[in-house]
Parts: sequence; structure tokens; C-alpha cells
Amino acid sequence: MISTYDSDGTAAGAAAGLIITLIFTAFYVVLIVGIYVVSSWFLSKIFVKAGEPAWKGWVPVYNSWTFLELGGQAGWWALVAFVPVVNIASSVFICIAAYNIGLRFGKTGVWLILYILVPYVWWGIFAFNASVWNPQPIAGIFIAPDWARPTSAVLRYVPQARPVYAPPPSSGPQNPGY
Repeated sequence: MISTYDSDGTAAGAAAGLIITLIFTAFYVVLIVGIYVVSSWFLSKIFVKAGEPAWKGWVPVYNSWTFLELGGQAGWWALVAFVPVVNIASSVFICIAAYNIGLRFGKTGVWLILYILVPYVWWGIFAFNASVWNPQPIAGIFIAPDWARPTSAVLRYVPQARPVYAPPPSSGPQNPGY
């Protein structure tokens, strides 16, 4: 039979184990809350620069939804992130949104590597640097297909980027001399 009592009849070992477990749990909770507060603060600063209300950065799933829509992707990918295996596709669309947001802030595509490796640093840099949100359509922004377009009212006043096409060929004889 397994006993939680020491040889002298006390439960000092079990009490010490419980105290250590509570200390590690408290540390873990404080760490998670700290990460949440810092990332929400960074996202709220980014949203304000993009013309969105700051409170959207503090709502746990809605901040991802808004981030995706600012990047020209469908916000419902934030919900798909909770589905096992399919969340890989959601991560890809979140990275595409980060790429598009970077372009709208005047950054190059290389910044996406920083987002993939350490998104908290990316959010911090974009939250506090002097870059300005450009709501105008920009060449190079990846446009989601029609079935994946944002449907929320978030982008009513943020124009969607459209692909830049080459001008049509000039009209004239197509096959002269034939």
C-alpha cells in the first residue's frame, strides 16, 4: 500500500510537494497572464494605427479575427485555429495577413520571417515604430479568394487591395500583312 505519510507519521513530504506544485502553478499563471497583457497591448497599438478601436486587441479570439481582416483575410480563420490539423492552414493565413499588414505599414516581405519566428517582437516593433498605416491598395498584397474574403464590417472603410494587371494591349491590326 502506498502511503503519503513519512516514517514518523506526518505528511510533511506531501505538504512540501503540494507547496512546490502551487508555486510552479502560480508562476505559470503569472507568466501566461503577462504574455497575454503584453501581446494584447501590442495588438491594440497596431489596431489604433490601422484605424481600429484599441479594445479589439484585448478580446482573446476577436483580436486574431481583426488581425486577419486587417490583413485582407477572412476572420473566421481565427476560429479554425482551434480545429486540430486544419489549424495549420489557419496559421498560413495568419502569416499571409501579417505579410499584408507589413506591406500596409511600409515594410518589406522580409519582416514576415520575424513574424514567423517571434511574433511578439514583430507586434512590439509595429506597435511602437513610426510607420504609418496605408489604407490604399498596394501592389503585392495577397488577396483572399472570394470564398475566403472578410465578411465583417471591420473592412467597410478599409478598401480591399486589388491585383495590379498589365495594361491591355493597344487596339490595332493583330496580324498585319496576312
